[in-house]
Amino acid sequence: MDWPTPLVAELGERRAVILMGAGASAASRSAEGRSPPTWIGLLDDLKGRTALSEAESAAVTLAMTQGKLLDAAELLLAKISAPELRTALRDLLLLPRFEASPIHECVLEIDPKVVITTNYDTIYDEFCRRGRAADGYSVKTHTSRDLLDEIRSTARVVIKAHGCVTDPQNVVLSRSQFFKAKAENPAFYSILNSIFLTSTVLFVGYSLTDPDISLVLESANIAAPCAHPHYALIPAGMAEPLKRAVSKAYNIALLEYENVGGDHSHAIEAMKSLTEAVVAYRARYESD
Repeated sequence: MDWPTPLVAELGERRAVILMGAGASAASRSAEGRSPPTWIGLLDDLKGRTALSEAESAAVTLAMTQGKLLDAAELLLAKISAPELRTALRDLLLLPRFEASPIHECVLEIDPKVVITTNYDTIYDEFCRRGRAADGYSVKTHTSRDLLDEIRSTARVVIKAHGCVTDPQNVVLSRSQFFKAKAENPAFYSILNSIFLTSTVLFVGYSLTDPDISLVLESANIAAPCAHPHYALIPAGMAEPLKRAVSKAYNIALLEYENVGGDHSHAIEAMKSLTEAVVAYRARYESD
């Protein structure tokens, strides 16, 4: 893939932000060969653990089929207790001890100042903390009160926009939880808005359907239109009208990789080529 020169330069100068979605963790594996669940997979597991009536089960299934995942989560969380949810999240995301994926490795080598992730797992966090710059990484969530201090510091910052499995009571999964998070943590969302206004963002392993991030993107594009786009690495195949709509609404340049039969290996190859380009950029300009 031929990565846009401005993106390579901004990553090379550490002015750009990388946002990782579930796809970034998809190639992670546990010692037993398990992979982290997608959002749908997480809801499916919760559905299997929850005592639902036939009507409730049908309502959850319908919401998931229609892509209304916030509504499906709302229905499930109304029936599952906090201890049951904590156990489920630990079983699915923490106890398997997933190893970092090739995309995680690429992002760590690109070494942006700020990484945002909508994932609840701790895979990238732990991977960063095992590296040679372990003490230089700060992991923050929407409940952190010192996020701005960390962003202004020399530390690398990992922002977990939807919370973390290590703090299950503050995980953001349903519609009401999104509302509660925004109401109780306005400073966090102000900072997130500022990042999208002032930094170029590269989306990796992300479907662009997250209601939280989509709203931030729309607001930023309306508040301060900019000739410099954000970028998103996506599988080929999106209909042209949808691509035009997404690009216009969010000010995103869509970079497509080949995707035959659900094979996302080309995304990994694309990220490796981006890593090489960024490393080469730094070597060239740091030696001048």
